Amino acid sequence: EYRKISFVAVTPEEIGKWVEVSDEDAKKIFEQRRDLLGTPEKREVSQMFFPNEGEAQAARSRITSGTSFDDVAKERNLNLADVDLGMIAKSAIIDPAIADAAFSLPSGEVSQPVQGRFGVALVKVGKIEPGVTPTFESVAAQVKKELATERARAKVNEIQNKMEDERSGGANVVEASQKLGLT
Repeated sequence: EYRKISFVAVTPEEIGKWVEVSDEDAKKIFEQRRDLLGTPEKREVSQMFFPNEGEAQAARSRITSGTSFDDVAKERNLNLADVDLGMIAKSAIIDPAIADAAFSLPSGEVSQPVQGRFGVALVKVGKIEPGVTPTFESVAAQVKKELATERARAKVNEIQNKMEDERSGGANVVEASQKLGLT
């Protein structure tokens, strides 16, 4: 027994090849998504919480006099995991006051006591990795491809709906695809 099957394959990738994206359209999308395309500045951040501002100020004085941040943490029975946030972007720090303090300090500095959501803290900044903001020229091809694929997905949905309408009207797959110019 033999059966005959007819199908039409319509994918965003295939439709995307037909979609033209102008430089002007790509630049608009680039401007809207610039923050997503770049890499934010990251800093090596450590934080140590204190019961009150007086204790935090006393600890800061000891640190500025030569005791290391890590030694003060050890004296307070804190381990590295308790104080080290690692290399982190500003947006990944939960407490905005801590984030603002960390991203206003130069490398190697310890903040004044900061009143955050979870108490008074000292913030120390280690290494700083500057953020990278791409130029349009460096990501133009990527932006155009993404925009073409987005437009193609919409086109695939439109074609699928038209195919369903044709099939509902009694046309078979071959007739519907020919009517829609897909062959």
